[in-house]
Amino acid sequence: MLSPDPNFLEHYFHSIYNKLEADALLFNRKLPHAGLAGSENEKVLSSLLRDFLPIRFGIETGGLIIDRHGRVSKQCDIVIFDAESPKFFRKVFPIETVYATIEVKTTLSSQEASIALKNIRSIFELDFYPELTPYWETKTEENNLYHSPPASAIFAYRTEANSFETFARWFPLEEFRRDIDIIPQKPNNSGIRTLTVCALDQGLIKMESTNAYVERWAAVARENEVNRTFDSQVRGVKVQIDPAHSLLLFLTTLWQRLSTHRLHPGFDIRTYMSLQQASVVEVPDV
Repeated sequence: MLSPDPNFLEHYFHSIYNKLEADALLFNRKLPHAGLAGSENEKVLSSLLRDFLPIRFGIETGGLIIDRHGRVSKQCDIVIFDAESPKFFRKVFPIETVYATIEVKTTLSSQEASIALKNIRSIFELDFYPELTPYWETKTEENNLYHSPPASAIFAYRTEANSFETFARWFPLEEFRRDIDIIPQKPNNSGIRTLTVCALDQGLIKMESTNAYVERWAAVARENEVNRTFDSQVRGVKVQIDPAHSLLLFLTTLWQRLSTHRLHPGFDIRTYMSLQQASVVEVPDV
């Protein structure tokens, strides 16, 4: 009989991290071109997410998000969408069907952080409020229905930062809050914007658009940790970062975001059509 292991979850996530790392490094060695290596690393993470998330969450790499006004986001590395909704387009998703997007960086730098934030801002600029029929307007008010904008995340395999503080400064709270008021919030809706940033060699940053909420977690390894760790600094003190712990923080935070996210049941793809396309004529019995 096997003896109980009180650290089963910790050991399990070390094995998950080891596979993620092995797959990513394999692609990086065989694909020296940065763009190809980056796209393969997106596939590695998306494969992990497919195993992690319930089947109602679809996973797509290299997708675009659109709104009913014809606006289009920049290309998203990973789109998490409603797999129970019809896919009317290939790699293009109405924002009302999107749960979250993830920007994936093989090596995160200050410049790459700015690029990722610009891509996320292009999603903030989309109108996530669906156009509702009178029936759904009434149902929304009666049942206090609400929906959420897509959650945003950035995932990095490595960073160029030599301290957690340097990594955190690439994502200033003031800039994040300045970006969130592009689409005004409507009554009875959850317009909270969220950003989760994970770097395997540093830790996790969580931001929300309400009350200047931010949490920063350096994934410091335990003293007896023998698995692979990364050197960093926290408040001038040298520390060892446990990448498996960073990964666990990311996946649990992502799940918290997704499990509380709401899509509006009154969304109708016909709101994306022109009046000529959407119009119909009832034909009586002949």
